[in-house]
Amino acid sequence: MDHTDPLDQAGAIATAIEQLADQLRPEVIRAARKDESGRRDLDRIEYALGTIGKALILTDYGIDEEKDIDKLKAFRESQKGMG
Repeated sequence: MDHTDPLDQAGAIATAIEQLADQLRPEVIRAARKDESGRRDLDRIEYALGTIGKALILTDYGIDEEKDIDKLKAFRESQKGMG
Protein backbone atom coordinates (compact mmCIF):
# COMPACT_ATOMS: atom_id res chain seq x y z
CA MET A 1 0.00 0.00 0.00
CA ASP A 2 1.37 3.38 -1.00
CA HIS A 3 1.69 6.12 1.57
CA THR A 4 -0.99 8.53 0.42
CA ASP A 5 -3.52 10.76 2.04
CA PRO A 6 -4.55 9.28 5.43
CA LEU A 7 -8.23 9.41 4.47
CA ASP A 8 -7.51 7.41 1.32
CA GLN A 9 -5.48 4.96 3.41
CA ALA A 10 -8.41 4.47 5.79
CA GLY A 11 -10.69 3.62 2.87
CA ALA A 12 -8.17 1.20 1.36
CA ILE A 13 -7.59 -0.52 4.71
CA ALA A 14 -11.34 -0.83 5.33
CA THR A 15 -11.85 -2.38 1.89
CA ALA A 16 -8.97 -4.81 2.38
CA ILE A 17 -10.19 -5.90 5.81
CA GLU A 18 -13.74 -6.42 4.49
CA GLN A 19 -12.42 -8.57 1.64
CA LEU A 20 -10.30 -10.63 4.01
CA ALA A 21 -13.19 -11.03 6.45
CA ASP A 22 -15.30 -12.51 3.65
CA GLN A 23 -12.61 -15.16 3.14
CA LEU A 24 -12.43 -16.18 6.79
CA ARG A 25 -15.32 -18.61 6.65
CA PRO A 26 -16.07 -21.28 9.27
CA GLU A 27 -14.58 -24.03 7.10
CA VAL A 28 -11.32 -22.08 6.83
CA ILE A 29 -11.15 -21.63 10.60
CA ARG A 30 -12.01 -25.29 11.26
CA ALA A 31 -9.37 -26.49 8.82
CA ALA A 32 -6.76 -24.19 10.35
CA ARG A 33 -7.52 -25.43 13.86
CA LYS A 34 -6.67 -28.98 12.79
CA ASP A 35 -3.13 -28.05 11.77
CA GLU A 36 -0.26 -26.66 13.85
CA SER A 37 0.71 -24.13 11.20
CA GLY A 38 -2.93 -23.18 10.73
CA ARG A 39 -3.35 -22.60 14.47
CA ARG A 40 -0.33 -20.29 14.39
CA ASP A 41 -1.94 -18.43 11.50
CA LEU A 42 -5.18 -18.05 13.46
CA ASP A 43 -3.17 -16.73 16.41
CA ARG A 44 -1.53 -14.20 14.10
CA ILE A 45 -4.94 -13.11 12.78
CA GLU A 46 -6.30 -12.74 16.31
CA TYR A 47 -3.22 -10.76 17.38
CA ALA A 48 -3.48 -8.43 14.39
CA LEU A 49 -7.18 -7.82 14.99
CA GLY A 50 -6.54 -7.12 18.66
CA THR A 51 -3.83 -4.65 17.74
CA ILE A 52 -6.13 -2.92 15.26
CA GLY A 53 -8.89 -2.67 17.85
CA LYS A 54 -6.53 -1.31 20.47
CA ALA A 55 -5.11 1.24 18.02
CA LEU A 56 -8.62 2.45 17.20
CA ILE A 57 -9.51 2.81 20.88
CA LEU A 58 -6.28 4.52 21.83
CA THR A 59 -6.48 6.92 18.92
CA ASP A 60 -10.08 7.85 19.68
CA TYR A 61 -9.41 8.59 23.32
CA GLY A 62 -5.83 9.78 23.18
CA ILE A 63 -4.62 13.34 23.23
CA ASP A 64 -0.91 12.82 22.79
CA GLU A 65 0.05 10.73 19.74
CA GLU A 66 3.42 9.74 21.22
CA LYS A 67 1.73 8.58 24.41
CA ASP A 68 -0.73 6.54 22.33
CA ILE A 69 2.11 4.87 20.43
CA ASP A 70 3.79 4.00 23.73
CA LYS A 71 0.54 2.46 25.01
CA LEU A 72 0.11 0.47 21.81
CA LYS A 73 3.68 -0.82 21.97
CA ALA A 74 3.20 -1.77 25.63
CA PHE A 75 -0.01 -3.58 24.75
CA ARG A 76 1.67 -5.51 21.93
CA GLU A 77 4.54 -6.47 24.25
CA SER A 78 2.10 -7.67 26.90
CA GLN A 79 0.38 -9.87 24.31
CA LYS A 80 3.59 -11.61 23.27
CA GLY A 81 3.72 -13.51 26.55
CA MET A 82 0.14 -14.73 26.21
CA GLY A 83 0.66 -17.16 23.34
